Amino acid sequence: MKYVEHIKSIALFLLILLSLALTFTIWTFTPTHEIIEPTTTVEMPISETKNTEEIVRPVKLLFHNDENVTGTSDQNDINVLVESLKNWQISNIRMVQDEATPATIKSYMHSSKRALVYYPGLVPLPVFDSINNIVDTTIPESSFDRLIIEWDAPANDRPALYFINTLSGRIYKADLRIEDLYQFQTEIVDQAVDYNTYVTDDAIGVLPVYVQKDKVEKTSIGFLLDEISTSKFAEALLDSPELVFSADLKTQEYTDDSGAFMRENQNTKSISYIQPKAETTDPAIPSDLLFDSLNYINAHGGWTDQYYYAGMNSVNQKIEYQLYVADLPVFSNSTTTNLEIMWGIDDGVEQVYSYVRPAYQLDSEAEKRVVVLAAGEDVLKALGQMDKEERSTITDVTPAYHVTRSEDDSFIIFEPTWYVKTNGIWTELPIELTGGGELGLE
Repeated sequence: MKYVEHIKSIALFLLILLSLALTFTIWTFTPTHEIIEPTTTVEMPISETKNTEEIVRPVKLLFHNDENVTGTSDQNDINVLVESLKNWQISNIRMVQDEATPATIKSYMHSSKRALVYYPGLVPLPVFDSINNIVDTTIPESSFDRLIIEWDAPANDRPALYFINTLSGRIYKADLRIEDLYQFQTEIVDQAVDYNTYVTDDAIGVLPVYVQKDKVEKTSIGFLLDEISTSKFAEALLDSPELVFSADLKTQEYTDDSGAFMRENQNTKSISYIQPKAETTDPAIPSDLLFDSLNYINAHGGWTDQYYYAGMNSVNQKIEYQLYVADLPVFSNSTTTNLEIMWGIDDGVEQVYSYVRPAYQLDSEAEKRVVVLAAGEDVLKALGQMDKEERSTITDVTPAYHVTRSEDDSFIIFEPTWYVKTNGIWTELPIELTGGGELGLE
């Protein structure tokens, strides 16, 4: 009997423990449900969506060797670098220059055994990190427009990346693994010797402006113009849009109960949207501005053609994406060729204040012909005829497309020519700078 009572006591103790365990489980149990994310996309998107790396792209690569500088703007070549970069382990990002002088920045850009990666606009480091592999736990909210890859590091030093903001002079440095640089040298640098030779002229620009040395062969392209229905944009951008007409009874306008309205602009083949309540003077965090804008355009499938991120002004919350055709930017004084978004706040909620974009899509190619542009070396000589003050404002020179349309607007032609960027504005190179000769030769 003594043993029976002992066994009963042990059994009772175990039952108490089991009861406590079950009670704790019930109290702390959280059922697993499938999480359904809220969607902000429209039911019928206008076009496709794209990820960050498809929009935030380099547009030119330069490779500084002992003898010369070679480069490319071919996106097929650039994509090899982009894909390689994603596999690198980038670490220990730290600021090495707060306000570097132009002479200091020039020394970084001119040094041998370095690759120079050009972005058309300032890229926030958190955005770069979303595409690539920065292993640091904290990423500074700083931006760059030139990335320098040092493939032949000094003795007793690790290979490095340099992130340069050419506007502010701020420079960040990051470390790389030796094995990543070995891959870069074998897959990219060794092939770069076959790229075109690039030259610069110290008399032009505060920082070096490089162009292809020899004549540039590009293609004039004609497209059938596919106009996108204004009502599609209205359905995508407005809440229960209502069609109204302007005073001339020709221009379509849409509005909704929130006070937002959208208008078609037939002359420029564009639409403009505005939400007056969202006007603000508050600045934006650069990385948030870029991410929010990408999401906004993706929500209605707004990437109707190939657009690349072109720059921002975070102070007034403005961001721009430029149309590219055959790896060249497209500019026009008569036809809208970019997406421009300004953000604001209404009732404490961030939203788009204004949105201007093309209302057309490039359909099928109708005609093509080869055009040979003047040699970059000759273009630099022509620019050298400008006075010193004008030359100092030049920040970039590149082949680009300008746009012409047929009289019935059914056809759009992209003609390659040389463009110059001064004070942030792109302009076609004046013919008189070349002594009256045509730059484009069929």
